[in-house]
Amino acid sequence: MSLGRDGMEWNFLFRIDHLKETGEERNLKGLIVTENDQPPKVEQIQSFLRSCGYNADVQDAHKLIFRDSNPEDPVDIRIIQLEDQEVHETDRILKLISEQFIK
Repeated sequence: MSLGRDGMEWNFLFRIDHLKETGEERNLKGLIVTENDQPPKVEQIQSFLRSCGYNADVQDAHKLIFRDSNPEDPVDIRIIQLEDQEVHETDRILKLISEQFIK
């Protein structure tokens, strides 16, 4: 859902890769509201990740890769999908409509 002139909601999917454990990955979802229609800046995503408890440092700003170098549990964090809420809502509605034809 777009917030109009004052802001936009952005959904994103990020992958947490625990570096000390082989094959230990999980995908999580996040939501950031920007003050305009522009996607969130790297600093906003970093701030979100830090608010989730990750001491995230930017590893690659273009690929949206972050790293928490906690010696106990170091993790790589990759943003793997970023879309505005309006696109997400449209996809959900289209899915609901298409399910009516499948039955």
